[in-house]
Amino acid sequence: MFSFTSNQPDFWIQLKGENAGRPLREPCVNSVGVKADPRFFVPDYLFYRFVYVHNTGIYKSLQKGSVIPYIRQADIVEAFVKCLK
Repeated sequence: MFSFTSNQPDFWIQLKGENAGRPLREPCVNSVGVKADPRFFVPDYLFYRFVYVHNTGIYKSLQKGSVIPYIRQADIVEAFVKCLK
């Protein structure tokens, strides 16, 4: 469906801070690249699916860290799957 990559990603997802999980069109220091698998998703559609996942607030329950909140790549996958149901 999608993969995490640093080689020509379609978009990025912020990993740290209050906006952890937020999809980005441009990379930032604490972000991970996401590449859509064209057999399943058009990259823009996948980007807006992640916007939806972020807007549900599900990442707040998955955040770790007491001073600087963060999420892991596994948390991104977990949130995406939960929102598909």
